[in-house]
Amino acid sequence: MTPYDGRTVVTTAGTRVALGTISGVKEIIITAETDNTGVIVVGGITVVAALATRRGVPLFAGESLTIPAYNLPDVYLDSTVSGDGVTYLYMV
Repeated sequence: MTPYDGRTVVTTAGTRVALGTISGVKEIIITAETDNTGVIVVGGITVVAALATRRGVPLFAGESLTIPAYNLPDVYLDSTVSGDGVTYLYMV
């Protein structure tokens, strides 16, 4: 396996963004940036970060989530604060 890395930012809170564009990934490690002030939520196309209707896995600053075998375009992010983001490592 070869490791690659990336960074994705949710420019506008409440507007989901795809994690990346690479398919055929064997593992993804997603880490909320340590300077985030809100909550990043990782999920599918229906991900929502807003607390009242949250869908997905919430990550606070510095927390990580590992997902085995997936496609980056099928993983989405939303945030409670505009400009918060994640860094990630993936293996192909």
